[in-house]
Amino acid sequence: MVTLVVTVLLAPSVNTYLHQRSDIAALEAEIAEQKETSGALQAQLQRWEDPSYIKQQARERIFLVMPGETRYLVKGEQGVEDVEQEAQEQVEDLRWVDALWDSVKRAANAP
Repeated sequence: MVTLVVTVLLAPSVNTYLHQRSDIAALEAEIAEQKETSGALQAQLQRWEDPSYIKQQARERIFLVMPGETRYLVKGEQGVEDVEQEAQEQVEDLRWVDALWDSVKRAANAP
């Protein structure tokens, strides 16, 4: 009988203890994840201290070209033949309003 009373009295405390331990474990895992993310962000900040990395990013993101260099940019997924055919079709003599509207429609359909 005494064992039953002790078990009934201790059950809520043990349950609370186990819930708190699982909460602590979840928070520790979250802290570890945040530290890992922080480390990755710190490494990225360190890369931005390097002038050559900044030049590389400027070339990729805003198409920076150093003096004396020539940059070629290939647009679209279509082959050369398809682009040439489209260019010939667009050469039509349109009024400026129609040409403007056609340009807006093509821009809206571009991927």
